[in-house]
Amino acid sequence: MTASRLLWLLALVLLVAGCTSRPGDDDDLVGDDDSAGDDDSAGDDDSAGDDDSSGDDDSAPPANSFHWYFSLHATEVDYDLVQTAAAFEQILLLGGSGVRIDIFWYDIEPQQGQWNQAMLDYYDAMVTLARDMDVEPMIIISNAPDWAVDLYGSDPTTFWQRYEIYAQRVVDLVGDRVSHYQLWNEANHLIDPFASTDDWQLFARAGAIFRSSDPGCVLYINVMANLLGWEDAVTDWVIHAWDYIDVIGVDHYAGTWATVPYDDWGPVDTLLSRINDPADPWYGKQGAMLEAGYSSWALSIADETDQRDWINEALPALRDRVAEAAATQEHSLWVGNYYQLIDVDTDGVGQEAHFGILHSDGTAKVGYDALQKQLALFGSL
Repeated sequence: MTASRLLWLLALVLLVAGCTSRPGDDDDLVGDDDSAGDDDSAGDDDSAGDDDSSGDDDSAPPANSFHWYFSLHATEVDYDLVQTAAAFEQILLLGGSGVRIDIFWYDIEPQQGQWNQAMLDYYDAMVTLARDMDVEPMIIISNAPDWAVDLYGSDPTTFWQRYEIYAQRVVDLVGDRVSHYQLWNEANHLIDPFASTDDWQLFARAGAIFRSSDPGCVLYINVMANLLGWEDAVTDWVIHAWDYIDVIGVDHYAGTWATVPYDDWGPVDTLLSRINDPADPWYGKQGAMLEAGYSSWALSIADETDQRDWINEALPALRDRVAEAAATQEHSLWVGNYYQLIDVDTDGVGQEAHFGILHSDGTAKVGYDALQKQLALFGSL
């Protein structure tokens, strides 16, 4: 461990400013805003799809297996399929089997009712490329454009209609090749623009559309577990949107956003306890670690060597927990996700720019080999 503990207060101050789910200003990357067809095809807003959605489905990984995904944003590969293919190859080389990627709402519908065909084409081709390379895509729906956030405040009914149209558009675009969906991203986060009392609707409304399209799809939610009240948030979500939550994922950043030792997996311990307690509202759901990593953002304070140390301390501790739960409990974790594959901006400032195991130019960081070795050890689970 380094002297980074002295900077935790600074890190917490930077959390709200730096930990944005938008990876960068992509206005100059958006192509022609060609309007695409009639957008009145919203899914049936509250219609329940097939309710046999709690864990036992054809898309779930087999018992006693553990799958590693890597987070990747399209901005980190410049919406370019050649760079995307290189990124997918790195995932495979590192021992991953899947990519966790957003189809950003603000990318594909930058203005209400105006669909960006260039963006739709990229995401469509990206999913096909992933399948062709045997990389399992987990698609996240997230990041409302500014017009939608404004609409939520002024006309919630129309906002939810537009949200369902967005979800339906994603399914129409990639649903024939995707069976794993994450419903929104860290809805409990401080920067999320929607009321906590409405979070469950993000899951239930989109989940009904995905389930109607593919009754066997796997639906994930994730929670930022380094914020107070995260357990209460999950409880509210599962109570109100039970049929559309198959997997509860925790996001935990020991050493970056959480002032705990690298090998401390407190949120995972909580998750495993609760999904295995028959008296708990979470009982019966599958578990996942949907975001964890270390930001090498500051020389001699939290740098690439510290990132390597995090990998070598945190991941064995996680593996031990997964193995113990798989051997002794009804429900364990069967998905992990490393956040993230490529730096948002190696030359940038702040923690969010430096979580990658690769620099922005695709070269490996100091911890690359360590990560490859640690992920290989999960193969026995």
